[in-house]
Amino acid sequence: MVSRPTPSYIILGAQKAGTTSLYHYINEHPWVIKARRRETHCLDWRWDEKIKTKSKQLEYCQRFFFTDHVKNRVSCQTGDSSPSYLLDSRRVIPRLKRVFDWKMKFFVMMRDPVRRATSHYSMVTSTDGTPAQQKTRGLEWRNKSLWDVVQMEMKKMNECSLIPYWNIEDGIIDQDCFDQFFGSQQEDEAWNRYLERYVPLNTGSYGLLTRGMYAVQLRPWFRSFDRDQFMFLRLESMKSKNGVPNAMERVFSHLDLPYHPICDESAKNSREYESTDTKIHDYLQRFFEPHNRGLASVIQTKSEEWIDPWPYQVV
Repeated sequence: MVSRPTPSYIILGAQKAGTTSLYHYINEHPWVIKARRRETHCLDWRWDEKIKTKSKQLEYCQRFFFTDHVKNRVSCQTGDSSPSYLLDSRRVIPRLKRVFDWKMKFFVMMRDPVRRATSHYSMVTSTDGTPAQQKTRGLEWRNKSLWDVVQMEMKKMNECSLIPYWNIEDGIIDQDCFDQFFGSQQEDEAWNRYLERYVPLNTGSYGLLTRGMYAVQLRPWFRSFDRDQFMFLRLESMKSKNGVPNAMERVFSHLDLPYHPICDESAKNSREYESTDTKIHDYLQRFFEPHNRGLASVIQTKSEEWIDPWPYQVV
């Protein structure tokens, strides 16, 4: 028996899709040791550019965990939940492959992208929380309506040639154009331009729409890691009857841990927000609907759960 590496798993995202709850559920297992902080961000926000050698980079990143405790407990493991990682693949993947050069497990939580976007906007523009929390969320969307932010984000994507199939003004999709563009080299190039230009490290006020475009976010990860390292979960499934125990049975199996019942199934870090205006809601559903339909082919599953993960009545 040898100790497991630190960390053994990472919850990559998506933000506002139940990652906090998943992290807490995993840490209810007696063989899991919490990190020193829930979101380490050691590979993006807190990455230290001054450190150049691989060994020192590893030493720095492992300071965010109780690494010595894990080494002395060969049955135990620890992990990270930094939901910005999924989107910020351009920065995170090379660092992860260099510093954590073992085969770890990944989790990706997904949620109806319309509801995810609304929740994201509500969190960022909320005036509650500590000054430090408000600073981290950013001020860029303050005094802007949800519609203002949607249009602003659409223009950024359009500038990068990421949505040639979408008529921003009318909210209409060219399905033939989408089918040709989805998964193409042109989409990859546009996606890289978007990540380089519009994924900052000093604010949480970005990616309102792209964080819900799960298929294009996942492709860089699949090019860099084996598919069997990933597990995908839908927040909506976890909210259904017996959803948490059913999901956690699969989660613990993915981590090579024996099943352990969850004592506290309550949602963590959730918030109430106002219902979305019908015009905005319909606009966003039309935009996300083809992305949702294409997700199953990207994660290579025939499970009914993912064939039409968020059925919309598109008008």
